[in-house]
Amino acid sequence: MKITKFTVVALIAALFVGCAEGNLSFGGDDNGGDTTVSNTGLLSIANLAVDCRVDESDPDMGILGTRATRSTNVDMFDCTILNSDNEVEMAFKYGERPTTDIELAAGDYIFKIQSGEVQGAAWDAPEYGTERAFKIVRNQTTTLSEIVCSLLQIKVSVSYAPDLLERLGEKTVTEVTVGENTLSFSLTETRAGFFVAPQVLNNIDMSIKGTYAADKVNFKPIEMNKQVRDVKAGQHSKIHFYVEHAAEGNISVGVTLQNWVTDEIVPCNVADLVTEEEWKEPSGGDEGGNSPQGEGPSIVWDKHNIDQREVYVEGLEVDLLITAPKGIKEFLVEIKSDVMTPDVLAGVNLCNVLNLCYPAKSYDSRNPEVLIDTEIPLRNLKFVVGDEVLNQTFVKLSISEFVPLLAAVSPEGSSNHDFVINVTDNDGNTTVKTLMLQTVK
Repeated sequence: MKITKFTVVALIAALFVGCAEGNLSFGGDDNGGDTTVSNTGLLSIANLAVDCRVDESDPDMGILGTRATRSTNVDMFDCTILNSDNEVEMAFKYGERPTTDIELAAGDYIFKIQSGEVQGAAWDAPEYGTERAFKIVRNQTTTLSEIVCSLLQIKVSVSYAPDLLERLGEKTVTEVTVGENTLSFSLTETRAGFFVAPQVLNNIDMSIKGTYAADKVNFKPIEMNKQVRDVKAGQHSKIHFYVEHAAEGNISVGVTLQNWVTDEIVPCNVADLVTEEEWKEPSGGDEGGNSPQGEGPSIVWDKHNIDQREVYVEGLEVDLLITAPKGIKEFLVEIKSDVMTPDVLAGVNLCNVLNLCYPAKSYDSRNPEVLIDTEIPLRNLKFVVGDEVLNQTFVKLSISEFVPLLAAVSPEGSSNHDFVINVTDNDGNTTVKTLMLQTVK
């Protein structure tokens, strides 16, 4: 069937209205009602590669980074294929995965891989895993070629400045609590604690209990509390205590905190006194275009790898997490799509270069001098715009309402859709990332 520009515009317009009213639906019968036709497809995982990413750091120097671990035996990881009703279709060890294609009914599935069960709290007990959504299309083969597993827990390590250690009694401990689980870090504890994350965002509560002597001789009982807020699974919090003020009968313990995760940056707030002078990240950005944490904006796709093209499946969540410690000055989204061309977008009062800080200054890349006000259609699509973006240090941009439009109007075969995200902070640092999607019919 030949799809003309008029047809696409008409479809988008109809779908756009449905989206704004909350009535968007893309149901259908791939078999055209013919129940005699087999409604199955194939899944190929014989050549699936699993890369288990482990954070690598030095407790004193604060060297940050990730590496592929060689000590983790991924062959023993548990693999599960779940259908749309969350029912188990197949379960096996990664090292014993099927070498022939797996026949499955057409529909949406999740491939889940995990190293083991996550304990409430334990020492040096990391567990890794991930989930990947995929779609089985009738008479087609879906191939999973690469999966990156990340840490499933919250990792916490604790250290103390030498001048503070001299003033703390040897039986002093720091109790670290996440949810209902607690580990006690002694002054000589070098192991990391791994905690289950009961919520999407969690607090790490710390309580220092023991004795303190400003003169290193006359010890007195102390108890002080600190808290780290908004921590996600996969994040490693390195907590370092030091003496801020030391005087007889009057002390204050400060905290430096370095947070990072494997393959993405998670914003994190700390209550009370916090500085970031103890540890510094290496200079220079990463190969993917992100500036170092604390120096410029970071752009990540929540629960996905933004640097890889992903095939759209119904229900795919596309949430972009933008962190800009200096505040966002400019936020542009350029749409480069096989289907959503500038002419097509113009038919529904949009354009291919969207200015989220100043939506009235959006424009068609072919004629940037002519500004187009896109605020109303963007808000209808649940985009954050204006003051929700300008000068903010953290923004969650969800385009989950927009992506189904791509799938609905795409022709037979495969179509690519790229979203070039360009964020500049108030210090002039710019980060560019491209979200790459593909629709297949």
